[in-house]
Amino acid sequence: METAVRARGGAIAWRSSARAGRTYGLVSLPEGELGNAIGAATVHETAIIALAVFPVVAEALPFVVEALNGGGRPAGVIACARCEGGAVVEWDPRRTRTAIVYGVIDAELRRFGAGRTAELLVPLPPDVVANIAAEGLQAPEIAPDRELETLLERAGLIDA
Repeated sequence: METAVRARGGAIAWRSSARAGRTYGLVSLPEGELGNAIGAATVHETAIIALAVFPVVAEALPFVVEALNGGGRPAGVIACARCEGGAVVEWDPRRTRTAIVYGVIDAELRRFGAGRTAELLVPLPPDVVANIAAEGLQAPEIAPDRELETLLERAGLIDA
């Protein structure tokens, strides 16, 4: 996959999780090349967030999965599947805010007095990072062109 993407002028940023048993890549390609380069992998046309959630109380896990996989799940949730000791939830951050997904998870965990650990499974593009920061900090002026990492990368001072 890496070779095919590079041959089409693109790049992939990878993130793997042994605990969740998943590997995700953020692919950057010229317009129209995505389907030709990826082959059999699951492809989302837009950046998604993939998060592994591990409840402290194991009995809460089925309820978390059902809340994020059932008919009343938030509109942007693409999938929620169990992994060893937890669940992997994938969603489109342009359709559903991060706070909503965490809110659903935490509402189910509160029923059991449980906490959680979470692991981000997918590399995120600068616009998604900026939107999450703007949402969390209630600062709509935050944008990719105001992120230090993006500015340093554009100046050639750090590698992407």
